[in-house]
Amino acid sequence: MKKWYYNPVLASSLKTRMRGWRTAASVTAYLGVMLFIAYIFFRIYIQSQGAYGLSFNANQSVGLQVYLTLAILQFALILLITPAQTAGVISSEREMQTLDLLLCTKMSSVTIILGKLLSSLGFILLLIVASIPLFSLVFLFGGIAVEDIAMLFLFYIITAFAVGSIGVFYSTLFKRTVVSTVVTYVTIFFLGIVSVALGVYMMSMHYSQTPQPVDYYIPFILYINPAVGLADLLSRQAVGQYAGNYGIIGLVIGGMGGTPQGWLQQLPFWVKNTVVISTIATILLVISTWSLRPYKKIRQKNKKELAG
Repeated sequence: MKKWYYNPVLASSLKTRMRGWRTAASVTAYLGVMLFIAYIFFRIYIQSQGAYGLSFNANQSVGLQVYLTLAILQFALILLITPAQTAGVISSEREMQTLDLLLCTKMSSVTIILGKLLSSLGFILLLIVASIPLFSLVFLFGGIAVEDIAMLFLFYIITAFAVGSIGVFYSTLFKRTVVSTVVTYVTIFFLGIVSVALGVYMMSMHYSQTPQPVDYYIPFILYINPAVGLADLLSRQAVGQYAGNYGIIGLVIGGMGGTPQGWLQQLPFWVKNTVVISTIATILLVISTWSLRPYKKIRQKNKKELAG
């Protein structure tokens, strides 16, 4: 008897993925790219400090710079890799004409969608866990606590879940993998770049009114951008050198005259950001599940007609 949490799609995908050598090679290449780029930034930072005759505190400055470089680099890689892993999970089955076989089984649409999503996110989670030794180098210099890295990795997982849900949604919506992949990357570009431009414009227009408002106004479009959430999280962790305990969002709004009122506005922006993107991701998964159901009903109806 299978356990209630057993997912055949997830189990089969993980066995297939982990069986070959490509997974190990991908993890090695991923860590190699991160280490190489982090080393380049580290050398540039040290040389710039020496060029200006500045002394640096190895317990704070160097460790903080290494941490910020690794954090931003891994976040960018997650945004690049996750859509490629999830945007074809359903559309590829449709192209290979194996989707009907999945729908004719006893597995529900929820099991299929979650199995496909979790199998793709499992690889992303493997990359995140494999990067822990790189982040442990920060402890050689100090300046960053263990709980800071734990919060960062939690934010990574939630971001991967949100981006992966977008990929699964488009994979269910479109028949071609190429189309779903392109649309997924366009959506990520909108969330990362366009939403920031629109959000900054809306904030500047709001606080340019006469008399100047003193409310704590953050456009909703910024809440759906995980990059803004990462900026707020990292700025809060960079105590004493950047935004301190206020976060980059709090400093920007405070500079415009806004003042947080109540516990909800005083809650860190990155926490509210993770709640919003998790909610949207869940809604997209529900829609994806319902999108598969009409196909299953049509197949069941055809079976009954043939049997009758």
